[in-house]
Amino acid sequence: MHMEAVASPSPIESACRAGVQADGAVRLTPAQLGDVGAAAALEVVPMPRGLALVLPDVSPRKIYVELTTACDLDCTMCLRRSWGSAGGSMSADTFAALVAQLSDLPSVRTINLSGYGEPTSHSQFYELLCLVKQAGLSAEVVTNGLRLGGEAVERLIDLELDRLVVSVDGIHSSATQRLHAGPFAQVAENLRRLNRRRLARGAACPQVTIEFVATKRNIQELPELAGLARVLGFADILVTNLIPYTPELAEEILYERYSTASRPRRPSPWNPCVDLPPMDARSVAGAAVERLRGAGTHLRTNGADVAGAGPRCRFITEGRLAVRWDGQVSPCLQLLHTHTYYYRDKPKLSRSYHVGNVNETSLPEIWNRPAYRAFRDRVRKFEFSPCIDCGGCDLRETNEEDCTGKAFPRCGECLWAAGLVQCP
Repeated sequence: MHMEAVASPSPIESACRAGVQADGAVRLTPAQLGDVGAAAALEVVPMPRGLALVLPDVSPRKIYVELTTACDLDCTMCLRRSWGSAGGSMSADTFAALVAQLSDLPSVRTINLSGYGEPTSHSQFYELLCLVKQAGLSAEVVTNGLRLGGEAVERLIDLELDRLVVSVDGIHSSATQRLHAGPFAQVAENLRRLNRRRLARGAACPQVTIEFVATKRNIQELPELAGLARVLGFADILVTNLIPYTPELAEEILYERYSTASRPRRPSPWNPCVDLPPMDARSVAGAAVERLRGAGTHLRTNGADVAGAGPRCRFITEGRLAVRWDGQVSPCLQLLHTHTYYYRDKPKLSRSYHVGNVNETSLPEIWNRPAYRAFRDRVRKFEFSPCIDCGGCDLRETNEEDCTGKAFPRCGECLWAAGLVQCP
């Protein structure tokens, strides 16, 4: 007689069964959680995509500050081409007030100077960077790298900038045509100079990261770019996908058949989990694994999800937020400006969402506003429709509402939460 083995319930499943309430929610005591994870810090909730462990609300840790919307380039792929509002530059008073308010938010460790402009083009860039360092905060700058001349390099080393993120989307002009307007040769020379001066002065900072926006046109240059690390002095390459702001750019994306965001978190006969060991991607195994990934199979390797883990907003789960040039505060960069982008060949209007202004209300007060707390709770539980896998109804034309609710904004089609787009 053949006997089928019956798998014993996992610790998470056992805890869920013990903590289920009459209303269907799952709430666990520290004793019930046991070693499932982080003691009482985790909540298990039933969601459309299956049971999920939801992390608690975290204190703010990183703030993206848009010093200016001005830029010395006019790249075809830039969001600035798709918004309708006027831009500007943050005043020194607004920036100083923001930094001062952080004394009441000791959890904040990092200020990232980026947004949708070139921060080094701000007329008081170095003075504002100095304020960040004087406040004892870690400082990051995202730049196109064109303004990193000799004097700029010395000042960044003097100010002990912690991290410099440089946008490099290709080495040869054929790879960046119609995308990125900056000449690689000039950026490369600036990085060489920075690397030489940093070594000559025995300085540990700034650490350099390359940000690479991957497209069909430039992806083949990524290995060549990685080979320049020792010469140009960078230690990391952050690869993100292109967000198409025009129909023409939609033809350049590398995620046309993306269909893994809303896969169940728990294995099932409809979507079994495939747990892989490390394998040579250049072998025949590479094609087989890619077929599984393309079909939305839940893949794991060495205990980590490769695909199918479900949406997760790093802005919310990691305590990040964004401040626009005029002081408006948004939960993330995506909601900083109203703009239109394209997904599955269809336009989507993403309306900006602001939770306060640092010129009128302190950042600690804004962070603790009930409406902002409620929004973070919705995002942590991801109480939105699976629009990124559907795209079949008129509701997805904006982020105003979806088929599960009307509380603005709706994040079911967020490319960041799906992991398709990454921020430094």
